[in-house]
Amino acid sequence: MKKILIIDDEQDFRFSLSQSLQTEGFECIAAGDGKEAVALALTHYPDIVLCDISMPGMNGFETLKAFRSQDRLMTIPFIFLTGQTESGLMRHGMDLGADDFLSKPVTTNEVTTALYARLNRLEMLAKQGEENVRRMRVRLEELRKLAEVTKQINDGVLLEEVCEQVFFAFKSFIPFDRIGVSLIDEDSGMVVAQWAKSESKKIVITKGYQQPLKGSSLEEILRSRQPRIINDLEEYHRNKPQSKATEDILTEGIRSSLTCPLIAMGKNIGFIFFSSNEKNTYRFEHTEIYVRLAGQLAVVLEKARLYQQLIELNLTKDKFIGIAAHDLRNPLGAIIGFSALMKEEPVIIGHPELAEFVECISAAGNSALALINDLLDYAAIESGHLTIERFPVELRSFLTEAVTTHQMFSKAKNITIGSSVATDLPASVSLDRRRIRQVLDNFMSNALKYSHTGTHVDVRFTRQDGSLRCDVADQGQGIPETELSKLFHEYSRTSVQPTAGEKSTGLGLAIVKKIIKEHGGEVGASSTVGKGSTFFFTVPID
Repeated sequence: MKKILIIDDEQDFRFSLSQSLQTEGFECIAAGDGKEAVALALTHYPDIVLCDISMPGMNGFETLKAFRSQDRLMTIPFIFLTGQTESGLMRHGMDLGADDFLSKPVTTNEVTTALYARLNRLEMLAKQGEENVRRMRVRLEELRKLAEVTKQINDGVLLEEVCEQVFFAFKSFIPFDRIGVSLIDEDSGMVVAQWAKSESKKIVITKGYQQPLKGSSLEEILRSRQPRIINDLEEYHRNKPQSKATEDILTEGIRSSLTCPLIAMGKNIGFIFFSSNEKNTYRFEHTEIYVRLAGQLAVVLEKARLYQQLIELNLTKDKFIGIAAHDLRNPLGAIIGFSALMKEEPVIIGHPELAEFVECISAAGNSALALINDLLDYAAIESGHLTIERFPVELRSFLTEAVTTHQMFSKAKNITIGSSVATDLPASVSLDRRRIRQVLDNFMSNALKYSHTGTHVDVRFTRQDGSLRCDVADQGQGIPETELSKLFHEYSRTSVQPTAGEKSTGLGLAIVKKIIKEHGGEVGASSTVGKGSTFFFTVPID
């Protein structure tokens, strides 16, 4: 039952109109002035208001303003009942938000007709609002699913991984029995199939299948940038028997298809083909969702394609570095070997100036060989050829040997090296002696390289939660806290410079990290500017 609020200062009119409307099935409440009406409306919330204009105190227009200023009352239809019919008054009322005017004296039929007109309008608006809400919910659900799909396909990195995600993720949006993805080869002008997956076992158009783009129906799809729907491929092939791709796809049992252009950052990169074993599967009213899905997919596929190209380029780079570095080792070996022999020649020993030149040749050769060994190690690690061979290693002799090796350089800079092995460590542990020595040498050479004359370097082996921990602490320049994150990354250097102009590849710590990772351990560093740095690694031993 709809509730009507009648506002009029004439009690007899209020009573008479209430009685008439109640017989028509309405519930009526009444107020003698605007102030009472507002209070009554806030407690009973009527469906429609019938209001006189000329009332003492708060007139009809002021009452309407009061209703429109209240959040709960502002949308209630407001109809004026008045004996004043001047057009200026009516226009003023409409400007304030009145919905209708009825002239007194008024019949019950006129009032009920106006009420039903407003109620029907309200019902229509309510239904329209519900439909808009329903559509909004559907759209939000589509967007939610699209976000999920985008996340799923983004989880793939390589092209085939992304396509596999698409096959399962798009099922809730598009009906299909088969999906294919083809990309445009800009050099050859061919459309090349990159991936296909089908519910049936027979797949004719597989990876590597290609056709010219120019002059094909696919070229028209790129021009329009709109999906193409073919709901009867058999009929399409009868009209275009020259289409080899259509003939091949028909042999797979496909009868209808949806082809969407893939456009990434304004660039045409290829196509995605949705196919069904049934005719008349696809509808044009779903084009918007097709375009949206293809747009999301295009960006991810382009990312995957570029990543795949990067992997291939990186492999080529690593192969080149490996070949170049390997070929350089032989002549460097000869330089280092002959310079060692020259040092022992009497003519060199007897001439200090010549001996200094030979020493420079030898030092330069060894430095270059160290750089090349770093490059070879890094290339081996990146190509997955790093192997760890664990054997028992006696810790004290291992550490003594490493320290002794570095003492010649430390003496040249007047830097002392101390070492210790914790008593709770076993006498020997299982690890790759050569690789861990490589790690230790890197930490120690860096400590000496970045420390000033007259300082001290301390090397400690301790136990930490079932692991061997090695700390190399120096009293050097220290590294700014904001630059610590640069450590252990390829070709990354901090602002701190070696104190004697020593050189490096910038690969040493990156190699260290990968070696320790293969051992199942961790690496890290802490530092205070002006006081020094501590680099550590751990290797599980229990």
